[in-house]
Amino acid sequence: MKPSRVLSAIFMLLALALGSLAASACTSATDSGASSSSGSGSSGGY
Repeated sequence: MKPSRVLSAIFMLLALALGSLAASACTSATDSGASSSSGSGSSGGY
Protein backbone atom coordinates (compact mmCIF):
# COMPACT_ATOMS: atom_id res chain seq x y z
CA MET A 1 0.00 0.00 0.00
CA LYS A 2 2.70 2.48 0.92
CA PRO A 3 4.75 2.28 -2.32
CA SER A 4 1.62 2.91 -4.36
CA ARG A 5 0.81 5.92 -2.19
CA VAL A 6 4.32 7.27 -2.68
CA LEU A 7 4.08 6.76 -6.42
CA SER A 8 0.69 8.46 -6.57
CA ALA A 9 2.06 11.39 -4.56
CA ILE A 10 5.05 11.67 -6.90
CA PHE A 11 2.79 11.57 -9.95
CA MET A 12 0.57 14.25 -8.43
CA LEU A 13 3.58 16.46 -7.76
CA LEU A 14 4.84 15.92 -11.30
CA ALA A 15 1.42 16.76 -12.71
CA LEU A 16 1.29 19.94 -10.64
CA ALA A 17 4.79 20.93 -11.72
CA LEU A 18 3.98 20.28 -15.38
CA GLY A 19 0.75 22.24 -15.06
CA SER A 20 2.49 25.22 -13.53
CA LEU A 21 5.24 25.06 -16.16
CA ALA A 22 2.68 24.88 -18.96
CA ALA A 23 0.76 27.81 -17.47
CA SER A 24 3.88 29.92 -17.15
CA ALA A 25 4.95 28.98 -20.69
CA CYS A 26 1.52 29.93 -22.03
CA THR A 27 1.51 33.26 -20.20
CA SER A 28 5.04 34.06 -21.31
CA ALA A 29 4.22 33.10 -24.88
CA THR A 30 1.11 35.24 -24.90
CA ASP A 31 2.98 38.12 -23.26
CA SER A 32 5.79 37.96 -25.80
CA GLY A 33 3.30 37.62 -28.63
CA ALA A 34 1.30 40.59 -27.42
CA SER A 35 4.41 42.72 -26.92
CA SER A 36 5.82 41.79 -30.32
CA SER A 37 2.52 42.41 -32.10
CA SER A 38 1.74 45.65 -30.31
CA GLY A 39 5.29 47.04 -30.33
CA SER A 40 6.71 45.48 -33.45
CA GLY A 41 8.39 48.73 -34.44
CA SER A 42 10.17 49.18 -31.14
CA SER A 43 11.25 45.53 -30.91
CA GLY A 44 12.62 45.47 -34.45
CA GLY A 45 9.64 43.66 -35.93
CA TYR A 46 11.09 40.22 -35.35
